[in-house]
Amino acid sequence: MEVVVTENQVVFHLPDPSGGVWLASRLIDGQFPNYKQLIPETFDHQVRLDRDGFAAAARRVSLLAQKNAPLRLTFSPGRLQMRALTQDVGQAEEALDVGFEGEEEFEIGFNPAYLVDGVDAFDEDEVELSFTTPLRPGLVSGGDGSFVYLIMPIRLSS
Repeated sequence: MEVVVTENQVVFHLPDPSGGVWLASRLIDGQFPNYKQLIPETFDHQVRLDRDGFAAAARRVSLLAQKNAPLRLTFSPGRLQMRALTQDVGQAEEALDVGFEGEEEFEIGFNPAYLVDGVDAFDEDEVELSFTTPLRPGLVSGGDGSFVYLIMPIRLSS
């Protein structure tokens, strides 16, 4: 394999009798977005939960969340209610006992695939979900805080 590195690109060449394979990658000119400004510094609602149990329940409930239907998460002290509803198909619900820190009920919606992918990215047995409002990004984090997963909510209709 040949590798050529220049100021603004890298080219890989894997030769073979038919001409080989060329792969070029160019350096993008510009500044990387400041993702840290999207991450809230304080949260009004936090919940610690079993990673595997939450992911399994979210997968089951999201079977009825077709197309762009959100997975609705309703938190109340000690409880999480998951719900997915698709018109003309049906509704699925499941409740989990969780350690929710918050005085009042809180509802937020997410794309179920993105939420499950984020939770599955952690190796820990427990993950923490943190939120400010139903329209601001949520955060999934693990035990040591070295990795965080930012997830954007979906606006819920009544």
